[in-house]
Amino acid sequence: MFSWTAFALSLLAVSASAAPPHLEARKGAAPVGGPASAKVTIYSSYTCPNGPGAAIPTDGSAGTALATFTIAEATCTIPPAGLLAGGAITATLLTTPKTGTVGCYILGHSQQGCGITLTNNLYGWPFNGIAVGNSVGCGSAPTGTQWGAFEVLCV
Repeated sequence: MFSWTAFALSLLAVSASAAPPHLEARKGAAPVGGPASAKVTIYSSYTCPNGPGAAIPTDGSAGTALATFTIAEATCTIPPAGLLAGGAITATLLTTPKTGTVGCYILGHSQQGCGITLTNNLYGWPFNGIAVGNSVGCGSAPTGTQWGAFEVLCV
């Protein structure tokens, strides 16, 4: 005599043991690490003379820092002082992003919030790598805009 219950249980056991691997296992190792974080410093009256790759001098000629703060990736940060036209920003990565990341940026928003709207201008400064210690050497604000919120974007 044939038992449907035994047959169904045996099919269930076979299907469970032959289940396909999870999506992450099929596409390779899942990303690890992250989120990236950065220490950001804003200077009030310094213009980057040699573009974003040059470091801001530490001999006092760049003036005093208006604000220094830390940003975690995908977190909107509103510092105590914004980046004004005629000022400069520098940043250093404190932690690395997820594996597979190509590059990271400091994004500045013209309003005090990181929402994408028609009036919230967005500007970015690239890091020179994705390892701890890589930096945005010197980023100047475009003329006529104040940058009131910042975030780290890694892609």
